[in-house]
Amino acid sequence: MSEASDQIDVNVAAPAANEPNRNDHKRTTIIVNTRRFEWSSKQISYEEMYDLAYPNQPLGDGDTATVEYSHGPHGHTTGSLTPGHKVEIKDGMVFDVYRTTRS
Repeated sequence: MSEASDQIDVNVAAPAANEPNRNDHKRTTIIVNTRRFEWSSKQISYEEMYDLAYPNQPLGDGDTATVEYSHGPHGHTTGSLTPGHKVEIKDGMVFDVYRTTRS
């Protein structure tokens, strides 16, 4: 028996037909500093939220950002988001992002 006949080709790039596609989440409307955004993931991170509120304006030395939310999903209707963390979102969820520069 040749070595080639013992090999099995497996395609790992495509998900199986019965597996859900993680990118199939419907677009959700969130409100960030009074502006509407469409978001396609079930969650949003502190860093992603800051980038929506202040595009192309990275935090510098002495800068901080506070992210607060309301109208969130059941059990987490209000709260704050801290660096490195994510929150589950729902349609109509409101985010207030405040940037503070220490002088």
